Amino acid sequence: MLTTRRQLLRITAAALGTAALPTAWPAPPCRPELKALLDGIANDLLTHLPELGPYNGVAAAQDGGPLARRMDDWSPAALDRYRGALQRAAQQLAHVDCGTNSEALQLATARAILADGTRTDAIRYGRPNPLWFSGHVPYVVTPVAGPHIDTINIMLVQQSLASPTALDAWVQKLEGLGAGFDAVRAKIVADEALGCRPPKALIRKTLPILEAFLRGEASAHPLIAALRVRSAAAGLDPKIRSAAEKRATQALDRVVRPAFARLRAQVAAMEARGRDEAGVWAQPDGEALYAANVRALGDTPLKPQDIHQLGLEEIRRITAEMDSLLRANGYSQGTVSQRYKALSAEGRFLFGEGDAGRSRALEFARELIKNAEARYPSILPRDLYPRATLEVRRTPEATQDGAPVGYCDRPSLDGKTPGVFWLNLRDMSAITRVSLPTLTYHEAVPGHFTAGGIELLAAERGLLVSISSFNAFNEGWALYSERLMAELGAYEHDPFGNLGRLNDELFRAVRLVVDTGMHHLRWSRERAIAFMSETAGSAASEVVAEIERYMAWPAQALGYKLGQLRLTELREALQRRLGARFDLPAFHRAVLAQGNLPLDLVASRVQALG
Repeated sequence: MLTTRRQLLRITAAALGTAALPTAWPAPPCRPELKALLDGIANDLLTHLPELGPYNGVAAAQDGGPLARRMDDWSPAALDRYRGALQRAAQQLAHVDCGTNSEALQLATARAILADGTRTDAIRYGRPNPLWFSGHVPYVVTPVAGPHIDTINIMLVQQSLASPTALDAWVQKLEGLGAGFDAVRAKIVADEALGCRPPKALIRKTLPILEAFLRGEASAHPLIAALRVRSAAAGLDPKIRSAAEKRATQALDRVVRPAFARLRAQVAAMEARGRDEAGVWAQPDGEALYAANVRALGDTPLKPQDIHQLGLEEIRRITAEMDSLLRANGYSQGTVSQRYKALSAEGRFLFGEGDAGRSRALEFARELIKNAEARYPSILPRDLYPRATLEVRRTPEATQDGAPVGYCDRPSLDGKTPGVFWLNLRDMSAITRVSLPTLTYHEAVPGHFTAGGIELLAAERGLLVSISSFNAFNEGWALYSERLMAELGAYEHDPFGNLGRLNDELFRAVRLVVDTGMHHLRWSRERAIAFMSETAGSAASEVVAEIERYMAWPAQALGYKLGQLRLTELREALQRRLGARFDLPAFHRAVLAQGNLPLDLVASRVQALG
């Protein structure tokens, strides 16, 4: 049966028990040490996931702290210990009661985090991570993510080089990457012994990333260049910088690159044994892994088949809106996808090739952000305006082939590291004046960066909640933000930018179809690529990269549309209830002020408005 958008909210609320959540929390006695308990759990988990420390800017990763001195341990034994820590933490919280609104919300959020982390405990390949947006990843290294990308990017950007102690920690971590990536290789071997064989397409696309790390003189490597430039910018003593660079270059050449070469050889040897199937269903207990990720990353009790049908319904609705807008602007021949692709390729919408075109695109994004920030009074109460800074940068060329067209790293908890909107400029035909506005609103303002900046203002939140990531909340808010900007008049004089917004929303609806298609209905990679190419007006390079991303992160792509639909329904229900008393910034306060949350807890906060 076809699931409509309005039915979605009813089904979700009933299954999650949202309708039964009180508008004011009950008041049994609360253990006074709740914050200490949650912070202790967070600190314990961070010993197993140390790279979340510099990524989030937590205290133990600052100025050369212990979390800045090593990469995550991917060895099978270490991951067993990490899973045990998740189970112990869940048991610790099982009988805790809290009475005040704030404490009860913290406890409910912490329990949801740990439920997401322990749901796939019986599936030993890959790695669950409830503090990250991709849930339980089945494959350790892919062209999309993994330590060969994430560890390096954290060292390039997030990890501090602002003091001699921080510089020493950075180099010490680099020196440990040899053993660290040998542990990654051991994990890949162990996972294959468990029957996990990644799709051949992902293996094949991973090899160039590993090979790029091995090319060129060590002294010119991006890691060494980052050390050189960033430590100089911090004003460190030239002698200290020179000694650190020499030490780092030797470590890269003698220890790290040989380990990468061994990892590359292991991955290359696996290609012949890789699976032809695109979906995780083909892996051991793959259907159970997908169901768990749907629950965690989609934040929904809906079954994959219902989500698939919902995606088809949304495709029909959005396509009709695009057709109407195209016809109104003189484009009437061909399918919606064909007309959109042809329009996007027109010279008036392109930034041009080469460095000049890329600079124009980056500057255009910066101007869009400035204009969006000017609309904050219509979006947020003044006390929630983000205080963190935001930078717009190009995605590193070494990782751009497998990276999405744009993404945002949120500012660090201590405020020292700015948020960064990364724009992938590998294919300048995929970045246009039609598509860039909505991408910028999604990733930057009022999307991810805004939400992340507001999180920094929620000072009473404990560490565990502060470093958590609820995918449907995060991505749902960012997609909701795209439509919000249209409602606020951002496209009043830009019908083609609005067309780009609709195409991006269509893209997210297509995700519901192709993700469930591959992982539940057993579609091939090629069928998914063909469906997306025919339905969404996106560049071919973007479509292939996106489909392979969904292969690597089962169910992550569902959170966008499912989260947006839930937030939209919550707003519409509140508008119906309050009528003329409805206040949009107040609604956004209820959604955002406590940081990212499970959507049923967001619903309880919205229901308390009156």
